Order: sequence, then C-alpha cells, then structure tokens
Amino acid sequence: MTGLKGNLLKDKMKRGEKAIGAWITLTDPIVGRIFSQIGFDFVLIDLEHSAINQETLQAMLLMFEGTQSCPIVRVPAHDPVWAKWALDAGAEGILFPNVRAEEEARQVVQMAKYPPQGVRGFFPRVASNFTTDMGEYLDGINDRVNVWIQIEDIQAVNHLDAIFSVKGIDAVLVGPADLSLSMGMLFQWERPEFKDVLRKILEMGAEHGLPIGYPVDDTAEKALQYLQKGYQFVTTGMDSLLVQRAAKEILHEIRKG
Repeated sequence: MTGLKGNLLKDKMKRGEKAIGAWITLTDPIVGRIFSQIGFDFVLIDLEHSAINQETLQAMLLMFEGTQSCPIVRVPAHDPVWAKWALDAGAEGILFPNVRAEEEARQVVQMAKYPPQGVRGFFPRVASNFTTDMGEYLDGINDRVNVWIQIEDIQAVNHLDAIFSVKGIDAVLVGPADLSLSMGMLFQWERPEFKDVLRKILEMGAEHGLPIGYPVDDTAEKALQYLQKGYQFVTTGMDSLLVQRAAKEILHEIRKG
C-alpha cells in the first residue's frame, strides 16, 4: 500500500493548481476501484454519514493500488482510533469534520502523525504491504499524510485566524449544509449572510496560504463556477447521487422516445 499519492496531491495544491474529487458512500469496495480509475485527483471515502465499516474500508483502500487518485478518509469524529485505522489501512489523508476551535485543530493534526509531531499509534499493517515495505512507507510519512479539516459551524468562522494558523493543516473543505444549519438558514445558499461567511473563509484561506474547497456534488457547470470563485478544489459528485441521476436520465430518455 505504499505510494506517493499523498505527496503528489500536496505538491499539486502547493503549486496552486485546481484539484477535482468525488465522494464514496456506498459500501461495495468495487466502487473504490471504479472511482480510483476515473482520474480524480482525490476521492473522499465517507465514514461520517455512511455504513462503511473498518473491514469495508480496508478492502476499499486496496482498490486504489496502482492508480493515481489519492484516497482520503473522512472519519466519523475527532477520534485517534478511527484516524489510526484509516491510515493503517492505506489512506493517504484524513478529513476531520466540524473543526470549531484552534485546540481541536491541533488535536486532529496530532492524530494523523507519528511522535514526536503527533500521537498516532504504530503498526501500519496493510499500508506497509504487511510490513514488507515498511521502510518505504515510513520515509517521510508525517509529511506525506494529508490532514484536511472541515469548517461547518458558525462558531468556527469566528475563530478562523487561529484555526488556520495551526501548523500541519493541508487543506480546508467547507461543509455548507451544516454551516448553513448552524446559522439557522439550512440550504439557503443565496442569503447574503451565508455568502459573507463563505467569502470570509476564502479570504482567510488566502491569507494563510491554505487551499479551500467546496463540495459541489451537482453539475460540472456549478463546479466550474466555484473554482472560478476562488476555491482551489471541489468535489463533483457522490456515488449514490451519480448512480441515481444516471438511472433517472436513461429512464427518462427511453420513456420519452
């Protein structure tokens, strides 16, 4: 499971290039194989709002072998055990949901790194190809692992400068649904207050040199709009929604004909 996908994604981000990703929520590991071969820069495997368990995750991450897509796992919570499981199984990065304060940001960075920089427990069993590639895996591992956080609460927006100052955070993904919910305006994307908050996140990200991303999960046109707004990376679809959309479209075309 050793590889340089984490470094490739980090280098791309550092050069200021745009990155395109997608979400996996379905529990069949084959979905990981399908998505890993499409050409996405990264694929987010969601453990927060899906039924993917530890065994499924391990099988799914093996499906990324021999591909260039970087697998990043969104863990269910700020939990060092889940972070350790995901990384030991071969994840090249962790997405931590709902980071609201500087101390939380420091803690999640430490969960993804070995001592002395962090607190990750040791035994990357699958990630090291069952110890046969241990030296290769460990070479620069603390720098290679991508640590992403989500901003999805108005409380976090009030502490962006402190959160974004934490060393070791590689990228920030906006969580628009929860963010709008925390503001009492769920899904009201056009509200001036919500747009102001998004603008503040983008501006603070630019000030700290942090890539900011947005989960579009809709159309290519909308994804391009968000990239043009200044977001450096987007997710362009979720497996279940893409399957649903394709099924609806083909059924509609057949019935129309």
